[in-house]
Amino acid sequence: MSEIKQIRRLQMTGGSTYTISLPKTWISELKLKKNSEVTLVKNLNASITLFHEIEDAKTHSVTSVGKNNTEESIRRKIIAMYLSGYKTIEIKTKGIEISSSHRNTIRDLVRTTLMGTEIIETSSKKIVLQVLTQLAKLSFNVALKRMYDSATNMHQDAIIALKNQDEESAEEVRKLDDEVDRFSLYLMRNLNLALENTQILLDSGLSKPSDCLGYRTVVKCVERIADHAVLIAKKVKYLHSPINDKIMKEIESLSAETLIVFDNSIAALSKRDYNSAEKVAASVTSVIEKEKQLMNSLKSDENTAIIKLVLEDIRRTAEYSKDIAEITMDETVQSVIEEF
Repeated sequence: MSEIKQIRRLQMTGGSTYTISLPKTWISELKLKKNSEVTLVKNLNASITLFHEIEDAKTHSVTSVGKNNTEESIRRKIIAMYLSGYKTIEIKTKGIEISSSHRNTIRDLVRTTLMGTEIIETSSKKIVLQVLTQLAKLSFNVALKRMYDSATNMHQDAIIALKNQDEESAEEVRKLDDEVDRFSLYLMRNLNLALENTQILLDSGLSKPSDCLGYRTVVKCVERIADHAVLIAKKVKYLHSPINDKIMKEIESLSAETLIVFDNSIAALSKRDYNSAEKVAASVTSVIEKEKQLMNSLKSDENTAIIKLVLEDIRRTAEYSKDIAEITMDETVQSVIEEF
């Protein structure tokens, strides 16, 4: 335990300053010396964090690919390195040329999925990617808001496409999902880095490492909401005829109420407001009840199966919004309780 934890007494120097000695072995291991600057952070949980600001150790990663690697295998490997926080990702072969299909897979991945990433070097046997996005330029709340806006627009556009049987608009919704996925991976990457680096945590607008756990779940919830918008859009081509006007109006009403719940859940998270989050969680019950009533009122026709699936997608959107609200409640419960 002495290697990771020691108890030291505070000493007073002068009349208003306290000092504490640090183990020499720790100083040596961290490569600190006399006059090295360190940063102190007073945490919300009544602890103090002391750290030395250093460059991120995860600078360069290399992976080899061969003829037997599938395109999906290459995608997964590159995404895993991106999420791990590496600034430079090198993909190379062992004595053979990178196939055109593999090369196209990497280019498409950079273009559509990996935010802030560019191909900085390419040859017959090597492709080098570099992550250029600076973390402090885009806080978690700003990136999450962009992700939320895209998911909301996707849902609204999917409902309009459903109403108008507009397959072209439905296809545009599917394309927008790439934007949400890009923000999702970007946020996940930053959360992983923030867990390891206190300075990144603070620069990103978070106050403590435990925030990262809640945000990971929130990001996945928003991503799932976008996925359900895509599922609604995909059902447009299976409609045999326009949906009955009365039923369509009820679908639109339920959709609008669900998006209000989604908006309120993100607002409560941003404000870290327990009471607002609790109201959001309670309001989801109304959405689910209305979805059940509409589901039971449907008469059997050629579009009934599609409508039921759409209603399920809308209900799932409300349920994921409730999950976001509950995360906010878990993170802010201290504001409404008394500790003894």
